[in-house]
Formats: sequence, structure tokens, C-alpha cells
Amino acid sequence: MQKGNYLKTTINPEKLTSVDLKEWLEDVHEKYYIELKKAQELPNSFWESYSSFSNTSGGWIILGVEEGTPKNKITGVGNSEKTLTSLWDQVSNSNKVSFRNIENQDVNTYIIDGKTVIIIYVKEAADNMKPVYIGGKFENTWIRTGDGDRKVTKEELTAFMRNSQPGYDSLYADNFSMDDLDKDSVIAYKERVNKRFPKKHYIEMDNMDFLVEIGAITKGRNGDKLRIKRGTLLFLGKVNSIKELFPHYHLDYFNRKGDNPRWSDRVSDDEPSDYEMNIYNFYAIVYEKLRTIIQESFVVDYRQLRLPISDFDEILRECIVNCLAHADYVQGYPSTKIEVHDGWFCFNNPGKMLVSTKQFLVGGDSRPRNEIIMKLFRLLGASERQGFGGPLIYKAAIQNDFRRPEIVSDIEHTEIKVWNIDLADSYPELEADEKNILRYIAKNGKPVSVNTIKDILSTTEYKVRKAVQVLEEKKLIMKIGNGPSTKYRIGIESVEFLTQLQMAMDNIKKQMA
Repeated sequence: MQKGNYLKTTINPEKLTSVDLKEWLEDVHEKYYIELKKAQELPNSFWESYSSFSNTSGGWIILGVEEGTPKNKITGVGNSEKTLTSLWDQVSNSNKVSFRNIENQDVNTYIIDGKTVIIIYVKEAADNMKPVYIGGKFENTWIRTGDGDRKVTKEELTAFMRNSQPGYDSLYADNFSMDDLDKDSVIAYKERVNKRFPKKHYIEMDNMDFLVEIGAITKGRNGDKLRIKRGTLLFLGKVNSIKELFPHYHLDYFNRKGDNPRWSDRVSDDEPSDYEMNIYNFYAIVYEKLRTIIQESFVVDYRQLRLPISDFDEILRECIVNCLAHADYVQGYPSTKIEVHDGWFCFNNPGKMLVSTKQFLVGGDSRPRNEIIMKLFRLLGASERQGFGGPLIYKAAIQNDFRRPEIVSDIEHTEIKVWNIDLADSYPELEADEKNILRYIAKNGKPVSVNTIKDILSTTEYKVRKAVQVLEEKKLIMKIGNGPSTKYRIGIESVEFLTQLQMAMDNIKKQMA
């Protein structure tokens, strides 16, 4: 391998340090987005990983490297031409794999110490092309969990099918009527929508005409047959009626702030309440509780007053709407749940987010699972900036030095965590020195040495090394290099890390051309 061919793997793409490809291949371990295979030719297990990466979040399959301890072994691919020919022949064969998800630029060959390594980047497939299965059978669908591939369950396979054709809530709830809707909810909702659109005179309409006008229910051409949409039942229905059609329907809110080992406040559809706990009432009640918590916490912590309360209010509103409008209410597990903790908020719903995490961050592409529910939120003014909730959430975190939001989305669930404190403060168990050093490494954006940290923070080398050891053990930072050249960077790998890894592969390709 020629000198100067490098794999760049730092978090900030504008402040990258170079790591030799050979060294990286010897040190890298299998994980959610990397699969190593000792392969003389194209192994059959390649297609299981191909299917799993296509169905999950994408990743790299590396042929010719055997995982080992403490170093991997670069074994090389025995016959690279035959391997590549077999790859292209089979990936275009629908009897072998249902969808071709790689192109020429995704497959690269490198010569390292005279041995050939093939690195294949498998993109995540679009939801309308999932599941990507092998052998012509849907049941041969694989997904990535942890550092390995596994076959989907029957429930996961049906979830893939639902994801490929969203809009289930736009279908009609046959044999349900206006009696299955909660009258108080409809009236309250109508009053709020009327305030936004007074010229429509919604308040003067009876409930049925109002719901017909906004497209929540329909009548036959002769006005004789009333049909309620499933999303309308979820949004404004009586809980017993909702559970008749959606037996796994469950909404939960917990306030877990403070030292209470359980929770100090809860809102749930399975607890007695003065309200039918449909989506509308759950949203209205929980949103007001979150607003109160925000106001209280911002008064207590003067440092956060640089972020207007209204801005963070908008962030939480976007998160609630995203959680409720994108939930898969057919799926049995997990439940839709919102939790408040000291310094952070967690929004969890069943079902995968129908845009990639990267697209969510970029914005501009909104694919709600439940179109009717999203429309009803938009009429409230709760989701006016459709498709830009992700950028809003991240922009506020960056501008205010908050810990960056975390998003996990797989076939089973979607979880979004947002903080209104910085990365260091989000780990209350850390000592003051450890927090200060973590805060500096995070803000600096590029790997830094112990001496640099010592000089900048005006502390001793002993304190820095002691703190660095703790942070490294907790995997909050990671070491780069050895000996005098040792430096440290933030160790939390994210979608930004994966993007930069792809950039690094592209860079290697250009250098070796």
C-alpha cells in the first residue's frame, strides 16, 4: 500500500486527522455498521449481511479481513476478479436477491502488503423497496442488530410491509360511527382550529359537518353513508372504541425528574381520567405539562436563559408531534411513551422513522406514517414546519452548546432524546475535572493531547490523565495514536461519523486512482 492512502475517521470533517488504512483494518471490530469476512471468494454469508444492511441503516462489508484479538488479520481475497464477477452476477439476479442496492462506486479494491481487500458499502434501501430478501423468499429477510445479522421475526416482516405502504390511518374504520368519537374532544378540537381559521366559520358547523369539511370523515355521494377514517378514530375517538380496532394502542407520559425512584406524575390511557385519552387529549395534556417544566427549569438555571423559552417549547412540540404522528399503532411493542428526566426528554414510539436519520437532520423530506393524524396536527398549528423538525432540534442544540440530540430508529421503534444541558452536565456522576475536560474535548472538535488540555485548562498533567482514564473507560472519549502522539476525541459515534467514514472511503479511492 502506498504511503498517503488514509482512512479519515474523526467526527469533524473539516478537522480530520489521518489514520493509516492498514492500521485501521487491523484495529476495527465488527459493529452495527461494519462486517468483517475472511473470504477467499464471495461467501454465502455475504448475502445475509447485504440483506441486513439494506434493511437497517447501511454499512460496510469488508472481504479479506479476519477478526482477531488484539489485532485483526489481513488475509486477503484469494481470487478478487472471480469474487467481483460473482458479486455483480448475483446482485443483479432477482432469484438471489430481491433488490440491487450497490453500484460501481460502492465497491472498492485495495492492495495491502500484497493482499487484496474488497470493501463494499451497502446503502440502506428505500422503505418502498424493503424488505430486501434473498433466495426469492420473504422469510429470508435479515436485519442488523448489534454486531451481527439475524433473520426477522414474523412481526418484523409484517412491519416492513406496512412501512413500504404507509397511510394505514387513511383507511376507513368500517362499522364505526360518530358515537365512537368523543364529543368533548371533537368540540375542543373544533374550537382550537376555528381560532386559527376564523373565516372558515367552523364553530358554526355541527360536529359531523366540521369533520367532513376537514376530511376527517366522509359521506357517500348521496350523503347517506358516513365513513370515519382510522386516523380520526385514533385522534378523537373514545379509548374503548380505539382499542377495539387497535388492540395494542397505549400512550404513556412519565415525569421522572428528581429523586423519586418511580415517577412523580403520569398520564396514561389505562389510568382513570376526566378525559378520553385519545391522541388529541394526550397531546394537549402532556404538552402543557412540558411547557410548565420548561418554564420552571429555565428560571432555576440562569445559564439556559440564552435560549428563548419559546424556542425550546417549539423543539418539544416538534418531538411530541413526531412521536405521535409517526407511531405504528398496529404494532404491539413498544408503547408510545414520553419521559421527562433531569436535563433531558425522551420520546419513544413503535415503528421505524420513514426517513433516514441523515435526512431527518437535513430536513425538507417529510414522510409521516399517519397522514390523517399529521393533517389534524397541522390544523392545530402544531406541525406547520413539516419536514424541518430535525434541523430545528439540532440547530438549537448546537447554538446553545446542549448535548446533541440522539436518534435511534429501527424496525421495532424510534427513540429521540433531547437535552437542555451540555454533554458534560448530562453525566452527573462525573467529577468537576472530568466534566471540564470532556467539555473542552467536545467543543474543540478535533483530537487533542494531554499537554494541550493541561495548558488550556491550567491544570496538572496528573489530573488530566486521571480524568482522561475515567472518560475513556466510560467510552465518552477515545484514544487516537500511541506514545507521544496520543490524542483524544469524543467517542460517541453517530450518523455524522458514518457520513465521514464514507467520505474517507471516497478519499482513499481518489488517492489510489
